[in-house]
Amino acid sequence: MAENTQKPGLHNNWKRLGVENELILEWKCKGPLDNTQLAFWAMVIQEKSECVIMLCNTIECGKFKCSQYWPHEKGESMTFGEGPGRILVTNLDVRPLSEIDNFVRVCRLRLDFYENGRETSTMIRHFQWENWPDRGVPPTKLTATNILSEVRGTTRPIVVHCSAGIGRTGTIVAIAYVQEKMQHGQNCMDMDALTKELRTQRPFSIQNEYQYIYVHRVLLAYFLEKYRDRFAHILAGEGEAKYAKWREEYKIATGCD
Repeated sequence: MAENTQKPGLHNNWKRLGVENELILEWKCKGPLDNTQLAFWAMVIQEKSECVIMLCNTIECGKFKCSQYWPHEKGESMTFGEGPGRILVTNLDVRPLSEIDNFVRVCRLRLDFYENGRETSTMIRHFQWENWPDRGVPPTKLTATNILSEVRGTTRPIVVHCSAGIGRTGTIVAIAYVQEKMQHGQNCMDMDALTKELRTQRPFSIQNEYQYIYVHRVLLAYFLEKYRDRFAHILAGEGEAKYAKWREEYKIATGCD
């Protein structure tokens, strides 16, 4: 189990996801600021994390939200700290998540640092979702599950953050949590209880009703559209019409499909 070692200013929490021996450990924290960038990367190294999921931009609606704590373009490097505590971050490659999810930038980063007096390095995949508005929902329904599919193979803590570390972060963690439970045949009917459970780990996770219904939209799309044949019985009879009506109401409420 990952130790919940609090770093100053990061407000990090962890959540165990999955069942039996299949665990995803997710750290949820605020976006790094200028004075917490070193602590952020030190946390990533300490927990031996392999993936960072960033759900915000550094500036949103003209307001500063998060530091540019990683080298943005291929070939760029950034240094944090000095002496034996120095961490050098180098961007080795940049690509879109996919042709469809081209608003998610995936950077392959190398972290060079000192451990037990010797210089060593580790590799990190950094995912930045660029079009998810603060306190809102993104215009796409399966991007969240596509990102989660990319990181699902890791056995190490996954670092997830937005700006405040509660709205967008809590939303994608909720999607991952329910997805894991459903795939293992566990009951997920009581979404209110699941939300309260997440909030015991991170207060105020999922900030508003739009993000709450977005969780439902993503999961319905994942199980009823992506795996339509497997769950066709759910859409039998009046189910198809009810689902179509729900999608239309979601579009009216959020402006998104």
